Amino acid sequence: MSDDFRVTGGAGGIEVAVEELRRAAVVLRRTAEVVEDVTPRESTVEVPTPVAPAGGVDWGLGARALGSPVDLAPLVGRCRRELTDVIAGVAGAVERLHDLAHSVTSAAATYEWGEGAVRGLVGGLHAQAMTSAWLITEIMGQPYGLLDEGSGWDVDVRSVEPLGKVPPPTSTASLLAGVESLGVDGRVRVIEVPAADGTTTWVLQVPGTQGPLLQGLFRGGEIPMDWPANVSLMLRATSASKVAAAKALDLAQAGRAGPRDHVVIVGHSQGGIVAAALASDPAFTRNHRVSQVLTAGSPIDAFPIPDSTSVLSLQHATDAVPMLDVSPPPERRNWTTVVAAAPAGVFAHSLTGYGVTAARAQESGDVALRQWRADLAPALTVAPGSTPVVHEFRTRRRWQNRDS
Repeated sequence: MSDDFRVTGGAGGIEVAVEELRRAAVVLRRTAEVVEDVTPRESTVEVPTPVAPAGGVDWGLGARALGSPVDLAPLVGRCRRELTDVIAGVAGAVERLHDLAHSVTSAAATYEWGEGAVRGLVGGLHAQAMTSAWLITEIMGQPYGLLDEGSGWDVDVRSVEPLGKVPPPTSTASLLAGVESLGVDGRVRVIEVPAADGTTTWVLQVPGTQGPLLQGLFRGGEIPMDWPANVSLMLRATSASKVAAAKALDLAQAGRAGPRDHVVIVGHSQGGIVAAALASDPAFTRNHRVSQVLTAGSPIDAFPIPDSTSVLSLQHATDAVPMLDVSPPPERRNWTTVVAAAPAGVFAHSLTGYGVTAARAQESGDVALRQWRADLAPALTVAPGSTPVVHEFRTRRRWQNRDS
């Protein structure tokens, strides 16, 4: 792992390491117990002293083969001493195995405690930051409309033709390339992939923030993916953009989704926050089995995405947007974070740059990224003779602000 491409969490992360330490401790403890059970106690071992037959003539076949009587008593004594040493050595090894098992268990507990302490501290900072942001928006929102999306998110979602050729969803990089092809007019895409296992994978692609910053600072506009939607997503885990994405998926499925179908959600910037918010929403996941979430440049580290969803979060070290949640990447088995240097010559938050980073993740030999690809591949493998179907939608926010 190089300094310009760091991978945390996932199959190679601390949570997995702690689990492996605990498993190793169990194996060591059981090995010690087995060795202890099969090793005889010194007091129970009896090595019989040979007794010569009457007349002191016949010492057995071995003695006859040597041509002369052999005194076995010294050999028996030596055998007793060596057996005693072996038993003592085994007892010492068993004790060391127990000690090692205890040390490994303690190391696992220490790692877990350290992670918990850090998460608690960061969780407090995150809560404080979010509370401050909420107060600011509440105070400034009501009289001035600053970053105020309103309290209703009634969104119109209509089917449209794609703007151009849609990249087939075959890899991490192509999933992000599909987001880039959505344009900037409030589009959301769902790609219906008939999978090889007889299920269907529904790939939901959501773009980042759209619209000029200064215009978007004051109340929500027509396009749901505007600046006020970012604030609503981070503070309330909902927004017009989240509603638009969920409606688009439902329209594409049209009641045809099965309980074993996969939903893969992909998003850049605000689109990634939408992905995390949907995957964390029990009302959404009751009806949709979200198997993977892929985000680029999104502050999603504090979202409670369940363990059943595999997450890959791409972040550039010089991109300030992923840091807005005031949380470090989580160390979880199902959650892999790549923090990479932004490609030269591109804006750190640009989706083009994240496409390059996604391609690096696609080729990486890191154990966590290999596991991510292995989990994703079945969902994107098209059934023989089938073709993915593209459903594209244009979304518009209806006016729901307080003064409308």
